[in-house]
Amino acid sequence: MKISLCTLFEGNYHFGVAALSNSLVTAGFSGVLWAGYRGALPAWLTESPAYDAATAIYQVSPGFQLRMVLLDTPMHFTYYKPTFLREVFEKHAPDTDLVAYIDPDIVVKCDWPSFCGWFTDDALSLAEDVNWAFPSRHPKRLLWNAFFTEHGISSIRPSERYYNAGFIGVPRQHLDFLVLWERLCHLVLGYNQGVKHLKAGGSATLFHSTDQDALNFALTAHEATLNTAGPDAMDFIAGGYYLSHAIGSPKPWNTPHVRKALGGQSPSVATKAYFEHVEGPIRIFSDAELKRHRLALRVASAIGRVYQRR
Repeated sequence: MKISLCTLFEGNYHFGVAALSNSLVTAGFSGVLWAGYRGALPAWLTESPAYDAATAIYQVSPGFQLRMVLLDTPMHFTYYKPTFLREVFEKHAPDTDLVAYIDPDIVVKCDWPSFCGWFTDDALSLAEDVNWAFPSRHPKRLLWNAFFTEHGISSIRPSERYYNAGFIGVPRQHLDFLVLWERLCHLVLGYNQGVKHLKAGGSATLFHSTDQDALNFALTAHEATLNTAGPDAMDFIAGGYYLSHAIGSPKPWNTPHVRKALGGQSPSVATKAYFEHVEGPIRIFSDAELKRHRLALRVASAIGRVYQRR
């Protein structure tokens, strides 16, 4: 099975793309990570002799390429995920069998042979969210079904789980799922009046988690088999070994580690995992910057061992 990967980024999320790329090299992945972006490209890429500006290809390792794709869309990238996945299938990698999207604040923790066992040609690959329990007759699910039914889309199967949209693997056989998810994202975008942020309103808002809510309804309106892992697969609970997802903000590359620890929040597992993948082959920080980050992490971790906010 030929597998292609993709991600989306803008602004300082390039720090995450670099660490994700490094983690894929460590895992042993061979292939392409298609990176859709908006704005200027970072210096670590444009100034590297491994980057070819004419082809927009960064040869990260002998078997792994990071390919940049400039995007022209006004919408928040969180709504653009199914569109970009579909574009990878149809335009950028038409010979691929499966495309997996990975958020740029995620790193891969395990070896690639173990990871790609998640992928099959007949199923979508997913991981449960930090708030994973979401009963099939939950009030919000009932409201979703009423909303989408008015637009000609109805749930055809129950779901008791809520999945994170930071990672999804889609085989070519289920390309139509991306068309469905994309349509739902546009409906949610219209409902949220073109919101420019990752979240809309408060937790009780009908579509608070935007593309993720659209994804979770799409999973009930499509017949595809699901290959799923629990919240541990993204380090949302202890015991995970597949991915580490630095949800929320600030992101690891922006976090004032000591100040947060003094406020009762010690460095997260995902923050520590991020800094395990910043030295190479893509160098994100200077030696001095990396030394400062690691010293701050050690101090913050020490504070966290004696002080936690209750």
